[in-house]
Amino acid sequence: MARKDRPTLQFYYDVTCPFAYMGSLRVEALARRTDAELIWMPVLLGAIYRETAAPQGAAGSASDVFNPTKKRLTSRAMRRTLQRLGVEIAWPSVHPRSPVLALRLLHHVPAAQRPALTHALFRAYWVDDRDITDKAVLLDIARRSGIASASRLTESVFDDRDAQDALRAATAEVVARGAPGVPAFWVAEETWVDGGGNGAAGNGTLRHGRLYWGQDRMHFVEAALHAVRRGCDYAQVPDLPSLQPRCVQGPPVGQKRVEFWYDFSSPWAFLGWTQLDRLKRQFGPDVEIVMKPFLLGALFKAVGAPNVPMAAISQAKRDYMRKDLGDWIRHWNGVNQQRGSHDQPIQFHWPSQFPIRTPTALRCAIVDPNLVPLLFRACWERDINVSDDKVLAGYLATAGCDAAALLKKASSPQVKDTLRNNTQEAVDAGICGVPSYRVFEKTSGGWVLGGVEGGVVWGQDELPVVEDVVAGWKEKESSVGGYDRPASRL
Repeated sequence: MARKDRPTLQFYYDVTCPFAYMGSLRVEALARRTDAELIWMPVLLGAIYRETAAPQGAAGSASDVFNPTKKRLTSRAMRRTLQRLGVEIAWPSVHPRSPVLALRLLHHVPAAQRPALTHALFRAYWVDDRDITDKAVLLDIARRSGIASASRLTESVFDDRDAQDALRAATAEVVARGAPGVPAFWVAEETWVDGGGNGAAGNGTLRHGRLYWGQDRMHFVEAALHAVRRGCDYAQVPDLPSLQPRCVQGPPVGQKRVEFWYDFSSPWAFLGWTQLDRLKRQFGPDVEIVMKPFLLGALFKAVGAPNVPMAAISQAKRDYMRKDLGDWIRHWNGVNQQRGSHDQPIQFHWPSQFPIRTPTALRCAIVDPNLVPLLFRACWERDINVSDDKVLAGYLATAGCDAAALLKKASSPQVKDTLRNNTQEAVDAGICGVPSYRVFEKTSGGWVLGGVEGGVVWGQDELPVVEDVVAGWKEKESSVGGYDRPASRL
């Protein structure tokens, strides 16, 4: 019997999702580290997509609708993550196959046998390329898994009404808890304050139980479980940065240059920017950070992306992204507190005017890069409508700038050309969104782009990759073949 003082972690997964496969290889060790009771909950990813009206292509994958640039970057990121986590994988000859029979089988067997059978099914799909739509194949997988009930299983188990009902109930449960896909993690004992849509805790509603989505958010899950078990705040969980997977740590190997590609219009770019000073302190003078402002809307138009990506996704995913913002704010504020509170705490506020029109603000940042902090905080902390040039001018004047002279220079042909050239450079570099990073290394022949395939690291949640590349890690040529779309997480 489980001890009542142990926190509970429910792990929702579908065996045809590669991200759930990665999560399945890590979740048991996470549960041991946090002394959590782990409950394995198979769910039907396709039904989650249907229930949440998620845009998806003919093959049933959410990423089928990505533009080619985003597909290319997410494919590279997927291969890189597999390598960094040391995950064995051989892309299936047919994907996706229907997981319904496999998931029914998982709900049929006793709960204690579910982990072993789950691992066997994941391996059968993602390593051995077995057809999990074949009942005979599934029974053979069960026998090979070593579970005690395998010898008693017949094809009649796939018609087990109780198992079918349990699968439907588990899927409905995870949808009700706010999951846009899998893997999803439910920390039952966590209490938190819903910030009412601002992406941060505030005077909202007290909630009991918290959902995290994606194997790349498992550091949130681990910190939350530690906090529940210790009865402490998130920021008091020891060494938060160590919970994110790293390949190497240490000072920079040689001189490095990190490009930070951004537009003030993105909350994710804002969060990425808040971590730049920490990176400077971490790596010292051998690392130069180069700010690269560009027009995100123009890039979206060039690569075939919607002008407001959040408007093109399901409501469930929009709702989760708002909560995810709050999770990252809590995390980065906790890291800042643990590292000596060198930086101003993040006080995020969703702006009254969104989307934010930023050409004038970006040109001002080109004229005077020292204005970047002022302008990012205007957009995402102070609710200043920088889309309105008069409001922007008043804000700059209040901050002590000669607003008239600054705006005049920002409207010069040279500055406009710089912004246009930066935007075209972002398109040519294969950037699909912000923030994006490129790491260069100083060699005898000059600055050389490297570290990761294609050179671009997209997303502030990929900062550990940037840190590793600065510290000397280099991505190896991948042996994973046939992969051209992440099946659920992105």
